[in-house]
Amino acid sequence: MQDFTYQEIFSRLPEKQKEVLIAIGKEQKATGVTSGKFIKKYKLSTPSSVQAALKGLLEKNLVSQEQNHYEIADKLLGAWLQKNY
Repeated sequence: MQDFTYQEIFSRLPEKQKEVLIAIGKEQKATGVTSGKFIKKYKLSTPSSVQAALKGLLEKNLVSQEQNHYEIADKLLGAWLQKNY
């Protein structure tokens, strides 16, 4: 049941938000998300598109911003992302 719920949430996200969410999920505690190194590692487009995607993910409470990193707000969603992507 929960698998379906996460799939449903994920399927409704814009493509750029999906890409950033997956990248943060893989890192678990992602730092420097707009850096060239992070963008290249996860084949993201530009720092501004990552920033825009991040804003949307924060507004949807899918990602949380801690002192020096971003992480998936729901630990089970994070585990689901790691398992499926």
